[in-house]
Amino acid sequence: MRSADSPPSDVTARARIRDGALALFAERGEDAVTIRQIAERAEVSPGLVVHHYGSKAGLREAVVDHVKHWMDELIDSSSDPETAADMIEGDMATLGFFLEAALPPGSPIPAYLRRLFLAGDPAATELLSRWHDGTVAIFRAWHDAGVLDAGPDPETRAAIAMSADFGLIFLREQWTEILGTDPLGDGMQRWTEESMRVYAAIWPDPPSPPAKES
Repeated sequence: MRSADSPPSDVTARARIRDGALALFAERGEDAVTIRQIAERAEVSPGLVVHHYGSKAGLREAVVDHVKHWMDELIDSSSDPETAADMIEGDMATLGFFLEAALPPGSPIPAYLRRLFLAGDPAATELLSRWHDGTVAIFRAWHDAGVLDAGPDPETRAAIAMSADFGLIFLREQWTEILGTDPLGDGMQRWTEESMRVYAAIWPDPPSPPAKES
């Protein structure tokens, strides 16, 4: 968040630097990336990178915070009552369209998460815990809306579902080759709809949606 007296160009440069760092961290890993390379990707001077973030460690913190914010928005929108209502009516495509909007083609976030997790980075555990809390909240919201049964142990059920989600992130290239479409790109709709069918098969008797007040 910028202060009221910060010029718009300053905000734009700061965001470009952060996004450039995210992309390079995803491509090469943090240890292999320099401040100068980030500056070149963002089309700014190395001095401006240091001015905004102080160091690569400061940039790393900004990137992780950016992913957290993205994750929170994704969770909030997924648990929205209108999304649940559309799914009750059989419009499973709603969730797929939302995910496509949240994760546009070419987004470096999946590759960045994969690097964090495979490297055993402590930030990965923090993000996983945050995502798990949000997924439990989504399951409970969908349970209340009659979309699915959260079960007697929604925490474990959410962890099982998330294991499949992260398996997708880790195996994205392989599934793209095998299925012929990118499950986090042009094949996301196909993947999402089939995932919801699997969940419905596992939990065949979701609770009825609450009766509307007259």
